[in-house]
Amino acid sequence: MAAIDDQLTLHSLDHFARDEELPRIVQGYRPALVAIDAPLGLPAGLDCLEEGCPCKPSGHYSGRLGEVELARMGIGCFRTTKRSIIKDMVYRGIRLAGTLRGLGFQVIEVYPYATKVALFGRGLPRKSTPVGRHLLSRKVSTLIKGLRRYRDGLSHDQHDALLASYTAYLHYRNETLVLGLPEEGQIVVPRMGISTPTG
Repeated sequence: MAAIDDQLTLHSLDHFARDEELPRIVQGYRPALVAIDAPLGLPAGLDCLEEGCPCKPSGHYSGRLGEVELARMGIGCFRTTKRSIIKDMVYRGIRLAGTLRGLGFQVIEVYPYATKVALFGRGLPRKSTPVGRHLLSRKVSTLIKGLRRYRDGLSHDQHDALLASYTAYLHYRNETLVLGLPEEGQIVVPRMGISTPTG
């Protein structure tokens, strides 16, 4: 998790071990906006992602509309379906968002890979490689102040947290696109460098 202020200065780059820790951490910062890197809704018509359940999606597409719109932009992601390999992450994201919204916080869903494409273009080395992490650290440090002490030592999870927080900053400034349907959980991506989905 990363916490930045409206001057793009990093206040915290940390992690939490248990879900129940997050509300206390967020309440300590009282942020204007919380961004979560996980699906925060289910496809219309679905009550769950369990293959044994008779609930069925009502849309004419696989996953959520926001995920379809990402694909139209050429940005791949795991679709939220009953065959998804990220079911646990989906359930966790929905649960955490519900808890934080219940405490009065505004929560958005973000996708750091889409943010990376929007800000830095395509063709960067994979974030799981040392060269990819080094290059991404250099690029992210041009956006967020206070990263000098982490340079070259940031993990891919830390990069994702920083990109999520930067997306929240852009959203607060009305510089984002909001993809998908509210009832399915919308995905917020930077407007710059991303064309509107077609079709």
